[in-house]
Amino acid sequence: MKTALKCCDSTIQVTQELIDVWDEKFFKMLGEPVRMEILKYLMLHGRSDIGSISESLPQDRSVISRHLQLMLDNGVLNCEKETRHRYYSISGPELIKKMELLMDSLRKCISVCCP
Repeated sequence: MKTALKCCDSTIQVTQELIDVWDEKFFKMLGEPVRMEILKYLMLHGRSDIGSISESLPQDRSVISRHLQLMLDNGVLNCEKETRHRYYSISGPELIKKMELLMDSLRKCISVCCP
């Protein structure tokens, strides 16, 4: 015998808000070990070009370039072009904003559905 779930409007609302801010592409981006290594590198060394970044990682430069582009597309990195070089840095405010938005929604949802 199946038990029907009883949902009130507030539970449905906060759950939907959490689903709306849960950015799957963002978490998939963070879940890749190479991208985490790139983030670690940039945290330790600051603004860097692809040559410097790729020297510290075992992947080909073209692979690192694709990872950097994906991170840039997800708002995790900034990119500045100077002459022929592109310099990447972590977009701290954007990263914090994404995480805080998720945490705020998660707190609301947990307080309603599983206190």
